[in-house]
Amino acid sequence: MSAPDLILTNATVLTVDRADSVAQAVAVTDGLITAAGTTADVVALAGAGTEVVDLAGRTVVPGFVDAHSHVSMGAPYVKHADLQTPPVGVTRTVADALGRLHEAKDRNAPAPGEYVVGWGYFPDEMDDGGVLTADLLDQEFPDHRVVIVHVSGHGGYVNGPVLDDLGYTPGCANPEGGTVVRLPGTDIPSGELWEQAWMPFVLNLLHYGRAEFDAMLAEYARWGVTTVQDGAATWAQIQQIRGYAAQAPLPVDVRSLVIYSDLDQVIDAGLADTTVGGHTVQGVKLILDGSPQGRTAHVTKEYVTGGPGGEQHWHGIASTDVETTNTVVATAYGHGVQVFAHVNGDAAIDQLLDAHRAAVASGVTPTGRTIAIHSQVMRLDQLDDYVAEGFEPSMFTIHTYLFGDIHIANFGPERAFGISPMRSALAKGLRPTNHSDYPITPINPLGLLWSSVARTSLTGVVLGEQERITAAQGLRALTIDAAYEQRTEHDRGSIEVGKLADLVVLDRNPLEVPVDEIRDVVVERTIKRGVTVYAAR
Repeated sequence: MSAPDLILTNATVLTVDRADSVAQAVAVTDGLITAAGTTADVVALAGAGTEVVDLAGRTVVPGFVDAHSHVSMGAPYVKHADLQTPPVGVTRTVADALGRLHEAKDRNAPAPGEYVVGWGYFPDEMDDGGVLTADLLDQEFPDHRVVIVHVSGHGGYVNGPVLDDLGYTPGCANPEGGTVVRLPGTDIPSGELWEQAWMPFVLNLLHYGRAEFDAMLAEYARWGVTTVQDGAATWAQIQQIRGYAAQAPLPVDVRSLVIYSDLDQVIDAGLADTTVGGHTVQGVKLILDGSPQGRTAHVTKEYVTGGPGGEQHWHGIASTDVETTNTVVATAYGHGVQVFAHVNGDAAIDQLLDAHRAAVASGVTPTGRTIAIHSQVMRLDQLDDYVAEGFEPSMFTIHTYLFGDIHIANFGPERAFGISPMRSALAKGLRPTNHSDYPITPINPLGLLWSSVARTSLTGVVLGEQERITAAQGLRALTIDAAYEQRTEHDRGSIEVGKLADLVVLDRNPLEVPVDEIRDVVVERTIKRGVTVYAAR
């Protein structure tokens, strides 16, 4: 066997193997892990050309496997106006937001009639209530179309020309699975749109080039993420990323989920479950409901606060009808395509389970590991259904921090405290993962890890102490269990001989620092297939 190319020594190596073994050193040869053990034993393997790095007590973990986020949504945002509120951003008022939109317009110089775009808008956390109308946006930007994406990604705000483009005029009907919010006491669209009134439009609006794509992948690498999910890509976006990967291997792996409306094109092209240059078409993405912070998650028990348009006895929105859901699941299973479904509310989860059971009853064989993405406002009995049907949940515990207080208002304490029930899922023998859903929340895996252990809101409320997990369990959710959900646990997610040398060097051991310091642990180096793709210094 040839000598290693790289050896990391004098470290705390959290292997995340079955026994949660801890080593002192790890060796890398030709992009693979070839040894993990004591410093003395691993250093003895070095040859004349081996790079030996003394980590002086730092911690090494497997490269983080992104369980769910959105490259094709996040990449365009690189050049647009960031309107996120504290603690993530700095927008506190409508005036702040308008100022940043003007800065983006001046920077990007769109031609008259083209788009000015902002993202991450969250009026619930703004000092002045954050009310936006089409009329206000028309006054500020009389020569341009304006689109502002709500922090959930499932709705937003547009100005008059965009409303006209979409045919949302006074007295118009809501599209199936969507809501056009009206000015109070009228039938005039206010400029606020949700779900199917919004999603088909915005999916085809935002575009990016190679520069934005590369910047997006560099941001993932900065946070130690070596496998990235592109969680809802159109056929055009999949072709775009595949083209980039064919030109040169990507610095981190990207695994795309084709949006359900474009599934047939992926199947016809034979791209399902294929890989080129680090880009894989992983599966299909269904979107069955909305967001709990946007009050569009589909739930069986009504919202305490009503709907986004002032609706009473509100249960959220079923974004996709039952017939379409059943057809997509059966088609995917029939062609061996893994199914990932956005299901925030318990009613949406029931719809996914029903579609799965209908496909099985018709004689279609499931592909295995159907992933229920978010699984937030769910009933605990549905975890038993997951076990019975071979589902796995990908959860979203950073919500307990960023949106926890809003969830208490929207759902009441009992349901809010049960959001993303990771501990209960683990107790059932499931392998729940944890994700950022970037750009909905920051990529930072250490922040996700902290939130799964602390479950503390912005105002200090613990959202369900009974669902707190250990830091070791949280680390597994971001590494080996995420790989398992993506059916790649054979080559990544843990530091074991024969697996990809996807490694992250941290300044401290996140399993040993005080809980509230976990989110402050720093990524110092990210290694993908033995090559450093990010270094802090």
